[in-house]
Parts: sequence; structure tokens; C-alpha cells
Amino acid sequence: MSIKKIVIIGMEIFTMAMVLLSCNLVVDSPSDTELSGKERKLPNNMVYSFNCLEKDSGSLSGILGKADNIIGKVATFNIEVSDQDQVAFGEQFLKEAVKDKNFVIDSTGPVNGKLNTILNELLRKRVKPTDIIYKVYLLDDTATINAYTVGGKIFVTKAIIKKCKNDDQLYAIIGHEIGHNEKGHIKNGIKAMKASKRFFGEWGDMFFMAKKLLTGSFNQKNELEADYYGLDLAWKLGYDICAVPAFWNDMARAEEHDDAAFDFLRTHPYSDVRSRCLVNHILTNFKEACK
Repeated sequence: MSIKKIVIIGMEIFTMAMVLLSCNLVVDSPSDTELSGKERKLPNNMVYSFNCLEKDSGSLSGILGKADNIIGKVATFNIEVSDQDQVAFGEQFLKEAVKDKNFVIDSTGPVNGKLNTILNELLRKRVKPTDIIYKVYLLDDTATINAYTVGGKIFVTKAIIKKCKNDDQLYAIIGHEIGHNEKGHIKNGIKAMKASKRFFGEWGDMFFMAKKLLTGSFNQKNELEADYYGLDLAWKLGYDICAVPAFWNDMARAEEHDDAAFDFLRTHPYSDVRSRCLVNHILTNFKEACK
């Protein structure tokens, strides 16, 4: 083979290598935050701030909340609740719930396929996922704007689906319910129930309900943590997270604040507070200012 031919082949190989290299650079060059409508990775050093709740609920709520948290840890420190236990708890809840004539599951509605798709996409984006088995159910309730979860079972009313103006909001709401399970909120609730029965016997259920009534506001932190978690999952899938605080702003228009002295009894933060907290979360972690 002549030197000229070797040089030509060498140049061709070099050219091909440069083309392949340039292709790789084109694929890898956009940062995660520049990808619109595509999957993204969360920024490093994510911050979950709950200061906005303390400002809203007042000092009494903060002090009692910390005391309740310490007491709860002492009372339940040696009570074990596995992922399988939580799933079993969810199954039992569903078994009892269907006995209520007002609890009607619509398993044939066309939106069921969409809900399952949303659930599976969100579950795929979890980091260090639990072994909890999830399933989403559509409730035939057009009056109550609500979604809730028990042991991997996620229940979504038709009313809240109608309230969502876009998929961005619906993804975050279902992600919120996943967050309650993944962040251990359901587990802690089951542990508290077991502790009540251990220490109070047949009065355990009554004590547990009384405790929930008196310390309901301390679940506000759990609600906000689940808000953040669901929003983060939706962001990773490329959805518009500014649509989420917009949802709560819309909810706030029909909501009146109670007397501040009784604010600590609320189990959920006020909608306008949730919106402000989420706007701050988005600005702090994603450097995006929601209008």
C-alpha cells in the first residue's frame, strides 16, 4: 500500500472520529436546566425550607410541634413498620373504604389510563425508592377537590382532576401523594397508632384520634415536604413547576383564614401559604422566578 493511500485512509478515519466526537458534544452540551419538556436531573444540594410555615403558624405551633415530634420519637422508637406493613395497611383501608356508599371507585373512566401513566412515570424518577407497591384509583366524586394516600394506594377525585388546568399540576399532585409514602409520613402514622394501642390499650384508637386533633397542624410540615417532593419529580420529567403554585393560588381564592389562635389545629397549610413556600422553593433550587 502506498504512502499516499495510507495518508488518505488516515484522514478518513480522523474525519469520522471528529464527526462522532462532535455528535457526542452536541448531545451532551445542553445543561439539564436548558432541556424543555425532557427529563432533567435535580440540582446538587437541594434545600427544603419550612420557615414559611413557622411565619404563618406562629410561635405556639412551632414550640408544640417540636415537643410533639420529640414525644413521638420516644413513644415509637422501637416500633417497626416495614414497607410491606404499609402496603397491607393500605389494602385493609381499601377493604373497609369500599363499604362506604360514598366511596365509589370509577375503574372504567377514560382518565384511568392517564393516571396510571403519570404514576408510573413519577415512580421511575424516585431516588432510593422504597419497596412500597403503588396503585392509583379514580374516585367518582365531582364535588370534593381532594387526593390522598394510604399505604401506596393513591386516591384522586374527579373534582381535583377537573380543577387542574394542565398536566403540570396533575403530575405534581400525584407526586405529592407519592412523597407522603416515600418520606415516611404514612409509616410514622402507623407507628403512632401502634404506640397508642400499646400504651393505652382499648383506649388507644381514641387517644390517637385526640392526638391527631390536638396536633393536626404539625402535619403541615409533612404536607409541605410532600409538596416539594412531588414538584421535584414533576420537574425531573420536564414539566412546568410554576404551574403548581398557580394551582394553590387558584384554590386560595375560595379559602378564608381562620382565627390565628386556632391556626395550629389545621392539618394542611393555607393554600396561599403553600403557594408562597413553593415559589420560594423553586427560586432557591431551580433559580426560576414564578410570576
